[in-house]
Amino acid sequence: MHRFAFAAVAAAAAIATPAHAGETRIEGRVGIVWDGGFTDDTLGLVVGHDFDVNENVFIGIEGVADTNLSFDDPVLGVNARLGTKFKENTKVFVLGGYARATEGDADDFVVGAGAQHNFGEKSLISLQYQRSIDFDLNRVMIGYGVRF
Repeated sequence: MHRFAFAAVAAAAAIATPAHAGETRIEGRVGIVWDGGFTDDTLGLVVGHDFDVNENVFIGIEGVADTNLSFDDPVLGVNARLGTKFKENTKVFVLGGYARATEGDADDFVVGAGAQHNFGEKSLISLQYQRSIDFDLNRVMIGYGVRF
């Protein structure tokens, strides 16, 4: 567990350095998580960086910390993003990653899709759907953040 936390923090610090081309972002998000008979709120923090492959395509990496409003089940994760840009302000992407609960030994692979719209000089909003493969959890989140 400590190795995973260290790797997530190291990845977040590395992608937050301004030496990389592309776009770095910090984003807060809220949403809902559910499975067959369970529903809960979720909130989180994302630190990520997207690298421009060409004018229309990007790849990215992000470190994620999510929990519920009771703060009783934090989850740390790392995701990779692949997407395309529409005009200058909108990105659509798919993602895949790994998440691990800080309580117990629960971990899982995550897949998802989303959109990000940049507005103003440094702001963004996002909408994202994620699915945890083994736990059959679904998550929809909306986020607001800054980019630099």
